[in-house]
Amino acid sequence: MKMNIFNSGLLISVILLASCTPPPKAPTAKPVEIVTSKTFGKAFNFIIVSDWGWNSYGSQLKVADQMGKTADSINAKFVVSCGDNFQMSGVASTQDPLWMANFENVYKSNSLQAEWFSVLGNHDYKGNSQAEIDYTNISRRWRMTDRYYTFVRKVSESVSARFIFLDTPPLVNEYWKKEGYPDVVKQDTAKEIKWLKDVLAGSKEQCILVFGHHPIYSASQKHGNTPEMIQKVKPLLEKYNAQFYFCGHDHDMQHLHEKGGKLDYIVTGTGGETRPCSTNEMSVFSHSEPGFSVVSLKADSITVSFVGITGNIIYSYKRSDK
Repeated sequence: MKMNIFNSGLLISVILLASCTPPPKAPTAKPVEIVTSKTFGKAFNFIIVSDWGWNSYGSQLKVADQMGKTADSINAKFVVSCGDNFQMSGVASTQDPLWMANFENVYKSNSLQAEWFSVLGNHDYKGNSQAEIDYTNISRRWRMTDRYYTFVRKVSESVSARFIFLDTPPLVNEYWKKEGYPDVVKQDTAKEIKWLKDVLAGSKEQCILVFGHHPIYSASQKHGNTPEMIQKVKPLLEKYNAQFYFCGHDHDMQHLHEKGGKLDYIVTGTGGETRPCSTNEMSVFSHSEPGFSVVSLKADSITVSFVGITGNIIYSYKRSDK
């Protein structure tokens, strides 16, 4: 039976000064919680980072350092990148020096030598996007096997999770009209949407998690909602009972939920540079601080936590079935 009906509740909400989410009327001081090996208990844990490719500038190194510490403490199974892996102009080839300067020599902790399941962002499409796929054949950890792909992992003896990775830049009309995105016009978006429908329709897993670069919904003033994603992707995720859609593109941390909806939207685009955050009627939480996300899967629940560069839990959200 799919975990398609959940109770939503906040586990922890440590709201800092930069947060866009209003504090409670009578706030009670709480100690800052730091991620440790006991934080999530025995669970299937992984890390999500997005918009991180700043060639060691901005907060990328600090985020990378804390990612390594957190991945070690929670025994992270793998890392997911939601795109803009190379922020400036993508990469030129699999031999581009940026692979070393921006990835291999930055995320160097032993715990981050795990598999990195990545998707393409709009900045990746400014370069040789195929090179990011081909790097899979060279790297011991980079795992972008195609522009869109899927796999399944066991969470427990009775529960499995399906992970679905999308190629969102070609789905957005803007990049077909602008110069500087040479590989976008080569893509068959109808084929991708059909693939997504077929994968979702055939999924028997209790947990369905979907990843892409562009938001479906976002409260950010910089980019915000993506109409093409609302039109093309959202109906399929809803129809087939996906639980979460994770993305980057907007450089903040957001949790959004549509009134009456079953899908939670997570924006986690703070792997290098942050921008001011904002809220709208769908905002559950919004915050601007360098960091990443930790997802913890158990047989009866999914917990998503935003983590800062000191290992502090900025916000944590749990949904579980009855």
